[in-house]
Amino acid sequence: MPVVGQDLLTLPESTGHKLLYPFLADRLAAYLKVSTDGLPQGAELNEVACRYLSKGKPWQQIYAALKTVAAETESLPVPVPLLQLAAIRPLQLFVSTTFDSFLTRALNQTRFGGNQKTRGFTHSPNEVQDLPGDFAGFGEPVVYQLMGKISATPAYAVTQEDLIEFFHSLQSETRRPAQLFHELGSRSLLVLGTRLSGWLTSFLMRMSKHQRLSADDKTDYVADDTVSNDGDLVLFLERFSSATQIFREADPIAFINELHQRWTESHSDTGRGDSQQSSAFALPHDLEPGAVFLSYASGDWSAVEKLKAALEEAGVDVFFDKDQLQPGNEWEGKLRRSIHQCSLFVPVISQQTLTPDRRFFRVEWNLALEEAQMASFSSEEAFLLPVVIDGTAIDHPALPAKFRTIQATSLPGGQPTTDFVDRIKLLYRKRQLTRLGTA
Repeated sequence: MPVVGQDLLTLPESTGHKLLYPFLADRLAAYLKVSTDGLPQGAELNEVACRYLSKGKPWQQIYAALKTVAAETESLPVPVPLLQLAAIRPLQLFVSTTFDSFLTRALNQTRFGGNQKTRGFTHSPNEVQDLPGDFAGFGEPVVYQLMGKISATPAYAVTQEDLIEFFHSLQSETRRPAQLFHELGSRSLLVLGTRLSGWLTSFLMRMSKHQRLSADDKTDYVADDTVSNDGDLVLFLERFSSATQIFREADPIAFINELHQRWTESHSDTGRGDSQQSSAFALPHDLEPGAVFLSYASGDWSAVEKLKAALEEAGVDVFFDKDQLQPGNEWEGKLRRSIHQCSLFVPVISQQTLTPDRRFFRVEWNLALEEAQMASFSSEEAFLLPVVIDGTAIDHPALPAKFRTIQATSLPGGQPTTDFVDRIKLLYRKRQLTRLGTA
């Protein structure tokens, strides 16, 4: 069971921050008119709150203010580590130690194409939600926010004092979510970048065991820099919880990237639903007319995410993830209409796309080739724009012959260049102007 924390909340570099919480701390400090000088790394929000309280200001205002400044993050893309974690489909129950909605968004985006199907439960000291007894029969993933969910009231943890209150309530016989801890006790935990102090992390593991840490009835896994960098805690766990596995060689993001890669490689036929034998097919219900269509193999997901982020930052509408559609006669018609509506079709080529297996991206490619053949595009008004993200040769016999006649763009690892983004932006705007002129 993943226990997910703030170190996975990566943001686009355009925000000037790599993580969500420091980003929010700066915005909150500006809103509350307190200094941001020397904010301690990893505890920025707590420090901003403390500086505000030191002025004799009401503590209740902090939570309403944070909810206000956090509203701008709702339009930010879901962090890639959460998308990668959500793609590992056997994971069904997630515990979040953060107050944002990114993990729920990641599951909805990855597994349900944005449809709101993930179940959510929240704990706070004054209002306890527990998993229902029939949890195992849900069929949908569940996110339990252990430290509360952002709101205008103090129902979520911002300060160190809040964390103490939340952990205190989790020990209470009347306020602890008993069914959740029953599930925690029967599963191995995977602790990922929580930034909880090492002792709070070990205390959480103790609560999940229902007995002493030295009773090695299950193995928990920790990929968390706060724990790894605490030599005393590592020594304690080695001596008293020898079954606990601590990954010190990689940070949580690198750990998830490796985990996702291994899962994708071993489940390439079922990973993200681009096999025609999958239980669902993906289509946009509300594809923005004129959007750029990125078509790719599931194994290239993290690389293509970089292209998507760069294009959206440049003001280009992009279709990247897909909505769920049950197999049947209608799915191809909807996909055909979506490709007909898009301004540009970008097939992302890699070793992943050379497989002879029936894959969903091949259906997209075939429909795009038909569209390109039926429409009249000059060389300046390209519709097909192949992108190669590794050393795959564009003239490889496994690729469509049409691709070999088009000047492909090489973007190793999916890292976009300024020239590529500028070209897409120019073609996208031309096509949008053409649509406006013919509307």
